[in-house]
Amino acid sequence: MLKICRLGHGSDMFEWQHSTKPAATSSSTSVTSESISDANSKKADVGSIKNADYVLRTVDIDQEELLTLHFKQSSQLVDVKAKHVLENASIYMQKKNNVYNLDQLSCSSMSWVPAGDSSTTSLPSLHLTIREMEPDKTNPGANIESIHDVEWREQKLDFRKLIEYYKMLSKMRLTGLVVLTTMAGYWIAPGSFSASSLGLCALGTALTSSAANSINQFFEVPYDCQMNRTKNRVLVRGMISPLHGVTFAAVSSISGLATLYFCVNPIVAGLGAFNLGLYTLVYTPLKRISMINTWVGSLVGAIPPMMGWAACTGGLEPGAWLLAGILYSWQFPHFNALSWNLRPDYSRAGYRMMSVVDPGLCKRVAFRHCVLLTAMCLAAPPLGVTSWMFAADSLPLNLYLCYLGWQFYRKGDSNSSRKLFRFSLIHIPALLLLMGISKASLGRKKEEKNVEESKHGFEEQ
Repeated sequence: MLKICRLGHGSDMFEWQHSTKPAATSSSTSVTSESISDANSKKADVGSIKNADYVLRTVDIDQEELLTLHFKQSSQLVDVKAKHVLENASIYMQKKNNVYNLDQLSCSSMSWVPAGDSSTTSLPSLHLTIREMEPDKTNPGANIESIHDVEWREQKLDFRKLIEYYKMLSKMRLTGLVVLTTMAGYWIAPGSFSASSLGLCALGTALTSSAANSINQFFEVPYDCQMNRTKNRVLVRGMISPLHGVTFAAVSSISGLATLYFCVNPIVAGLGAFNLGLYTLVYTPLKRISMINTWVGSLVGAIPPMMGWAACTGGLEPGAWLLAGILYSWQFPHFNALSWNLRPDYSRAGYRMMSVVDPGLCKRVAFRHCVLLTAMCLAAPPLGVTSWMFAADSLPLNLYLCYLGWQFYRKGDSNSSRKLFRFSLIHIPALLLLMGISKASLGRKKEEKNVEESKHGFEEQ
């Protein structure tokens, strides 16, 4: 079956996917007869399959026929050949639209599928289905419209699972990545190594990141409940109260920033406080206002390695800015590829992500930053951050990232986006590892050691 999917309140989107499952043969669904729209109600009725999540309507269409999709409220027509459905093509309309229908089907041999008729499953033509999203009735938070809807809900807190709830509230995988890039910045910096300084910097960063993620979830409860990816978060499911979540965020932020200020240095604490405010007060609300949120979010991800660098050296030398630039550019292919396959969720929740608002720009920006990241890695040796060995070692890694970015730009399908996203998870730790191994300060220390040994040998002679 080929499906056209209506994706809710964010933007007009039709997405085709291929499935081999017949439309009207499931024993677990009831079949009724409905018209596809007012415009087509006089032509024929079509089979309608209803379940807890979707309403499915099916028509039989030849592969070579031209389909005209009519968006009533925006008065826009889009012509698409039916065979292109097999290529995972997608159509996006930026204006909101409440009514979706097939206004014209120019196929003279077109046949409508009678209700309950499964004989069409053996026909060679395509099965085109309109899928209209309905609220997820299995999710207790699906009808949440405001944080106040759950604020005074009676809580049955399981203290045995409290640590697990805090880990979920902190988004431990994301916090772990933030701490990893902070520690990488400390390692790559040319200063002297101190295990206690590194550990305290990592601890303060982890607490601050946990606070930011907790506040983010507090604000986004009404929208998280509409997304499959986030509908099981602790605040949405009512595992802990919003007040409990905010208290955890307050304790984490105060203790984290205090650790950075008193145990590391004021520069690191200032960067942490700035990043906390940028993420919670700017990026979080901006997600529902403008796709510029992606650029702001990338800036948030670029600051942690600067914090690690400043913890090591006490300042922000050019190498710190270069490292931040590399992390900034890396986030575009990483997040744009991730968000590409999450467009239904983002659109339904009303998030103005680049992949939903402007898919073409989403692909272009991802590829451009793959190229920019490669250029910045080549600039590391001239700036004295690494040796020239890093430029040679990182080039194959970066070129393959560019190749995957180009494939994503050209194809724009779920497969190319998934490959780019998965490789980005390998790319950044490998790149930071190469930078640390090839950092220029190691070369200088070896040279100084050789000079001292030479002097010592000369004095003995």
